[in-house]
Amino acid sequence: MTVNQSAPVLSWTAPAAISYGTALSAAQLNASASVPGTFTYTPSLGTVLAAGSHTLSVTFNPTDTTDYSSATVNVTLKVNELAPVLSWTAPAAIPYGTALSAAQLNATASVPGTFAYTPSLGTVLASGSHTLSVTFTPADATDYSSATASVTLTVNELAPVLSWTAQPRFPMERR
Repeated sequence: MTVNQSAPVLSWTAPAAISYGTALSAAQLNASASVPGTFTYTPSLGTVLAAGSHTLSVTFNPTDTTDYSSATVNVTLKVNELAPVLSWTAPAAIPYGTALSAAQLNATASVPGTFAYTPSLGTVLASGSHTLSVTFTPADATDYSSATASVTLTVNELAPVLSWTAQPRFPMERR
């Protein structure tokens, strides 16, 4: 009579989504088996995956290789894009007639990318309060999402400059 090996029962619930930059840990690589043995994960503990959907795989090797066979199971892990951190301090007030420059349009981001400002560089705004906005597009659009920010700029009115030409003085006639 031949007795075949039994397949161990493996369970592995698909882990919750993680953000880009998070290394794989026991929170994601946590399969269990019905018998003692070792787990080999692909990708391995500590791996940082790109944003997107990934298949995680585990091969289980039982301690009792006489009665139990190896087994493999897969789950899917979603890695979310990371939002870059934008910094933009509200600029100092400017006088009417001053064109917007890098002194006002100077947002920074935690990752490389490009900035698109509204209104754009060189625009002359009317006096009053204005909202400046920026859309940031990361160079690594796979792992980072686009981001937006805004600040308020005050454009001060100019005091009018008055000029007055003195009229020549004529001597008064005597009568």
